[in-house]
Amino acid sequence: MDGFQWDDRFETGIEIIDKQHRELFKRIDNLALAVYEGKGKSELKKIVDYLETYINDHFALEERLMYINDFPQYVEHLKKHQEFTIFFERIADEMEAKGTDTYLAIRVEKEVRDWWQTHVLKADMQYVPFIKKLK
Repeated sequence: MDGFQWDDRFETGIEIIDKQHRELFKRIDNLALAVYEGKGKSELKKIVDYLETYINDHFALEERLMYINDFPQYVEHLKKHQEFTIFFERIADEMEAKGTDTYLAIRVEKEVRDWWQTHVLKADMQYVPFIKKLK
């Protein structure tokens, strides 16, 4: 199975943001590979734990950078973060209520991967010129 391939389209040129994006990217790939190897249930717990930290740390960083740089689509971007947070909370609640299973691991991998790609390539790339202009 081929893993989820990183390429230059995902680079913002903002070192800390790219580092955090790469880490989530790696974790999504780890989940996909674990599912393929029949070990998705154990990896699912790891990514859900990580997503909580990612939401708290990464979203806060992006939101702070957008706010202090007067990014015009700040409110719209914030809504996208809130939507993902709601998705995450539903997954965490479902996992707590029912435990981990392969179906949930596959669903999380697909939905997080799809969200991540769309969010980075569309929403995040919109703020890049506003933040980089101050460097």
